[in-house]
Amino acid sequence: MAEFDAVVVGGGIQGLMVAWEIARHGGRPLLLERNALGSGASNASLGIVHGGLRYLQSLDVRRWHRSRREQLWFAREFAAYTRSIDCVMPLYRGAFRSRSLFRTAFLLERAMARVTGLVTLGRKAHLVTPAEVAGGYPIPRAGLVGGAVWPELAVDDPLGLMRNIAGRIEQAGGVVREHEEVVALDLVGSAVRGVVVRGAQRETRYAANTVMLCVGAASRSIARRLDRDLPALSARTLAFNLLLDVPAVSGQAVAVSPVPGRGRSYFLRDRGGRLLAGTYYAPIEADLGRGAVVTVPPTLVEAFLKDLCAAAPWLKGVSILETWAGLLPDVDGGGKTLRAHDLVLHHGDHGGPRGLWTLLGTKLTTAHALAGEAVNRALFKPSRQRDQVDE
Repeated sequence: MAEFDAVVVGGGIQGLMVAWEIARHGGRPLLLERNALGSGASNASLGIVHGGLRYLQSLDVRRWHRSRREQLWFAREFAAYTRSIDCVMPLYRGAFRSRSLFRTAFLLERAMARVTGLVTLGRKAHLVTPAEVAGGYPIPRAGLVGGAVWPELAVDDPLGLMRNIAGRIEQAGGVVREHEEVVALDLVGSAVRGVVVRGAQRETRYAANTVMLCVGAASRSIARRLDRDLPALSARTLAFNLLLDVPAVSGQAVAVSPVPGRGRSYFLRDRGGRLLAGTYYAPIEADLGRGAVVTVPPTLVEAFLKDLCAAAPWLKGVSILETWAGLLPDVDGGGKTLRAHDLVLHHGDHGGPRGLWTLLGTKLTTAHALAGEAVNRALFKPSRQRDQVDE
């Protein structure tokens, strides 16, 4: 029986980051993905690694610091897969999102950058005039008083990035297996000693004292099978983006709202020369389970298109090339409120198998940080700690 320091279940960005974190610290991980790498929500995102500016609106400096640090890490580590992108928020007279609000946020961010040494990607955040807003897109002009522009980090090929991480895992001595599914744990008493895996032809056993579940929306259903039902692992928020058959005329990501300057905003950005719009969120009624394909109901696609056309009338009649969807963690099982903080849960601290862990990430930006924190707790400094990880 092959032996490993840890078995990592899930071949999305979170599982890959965990396996790589183990491998680059001298451990030998086995990463198992029941489908193909990146076949879940990780490859369906808008592809923006946020730097935390949004958190300064609530003066959450800690989350800003964590996000900015991780954004800069992504830019250094994956320069071939990332690029700086300007995000543009049109500002309208009388709206909460105002020039004064963004001016204050920009000044606070510059002060924080000086104190922490966390520099800004690309150009510094700044305000622009109405004539400079929108990068060529015909956004509503009535009441427009200008715009806010700030740099973020774009990932244009998420699948390529994940394949790159898989290659790094294998170069460091780890093993990556696709189309292999964990169907049971090997236990000695209440302690994990390995996993039973089903592949295309047969069942295999692998030995490991630590199993780390990084399966996103399937977390609750897999926990139910390997341990028990844990409502804290709910992922009932459907998130999806639309790739539209419209040429992208700008390298920027431009925000649009059905009511200009108010309420929900969507970003329009270039993806392979076409326009990618997102993200739309809606609750789902039930846990879809580990084997379910995330299909967006036509009524929700229509609702998103209605919002987009209200925000950008020039998109009326546009054709949809692809719908990219995934499920995200929510706070109470109802799907209406997204989980704001990452979760690291040791099942052994809740009466379950010792050595079984579940990671529930909330952002692409913090996948690396969450991996480091979880691996440190599970393999290097085991202790009883609270489950929630602050951003």
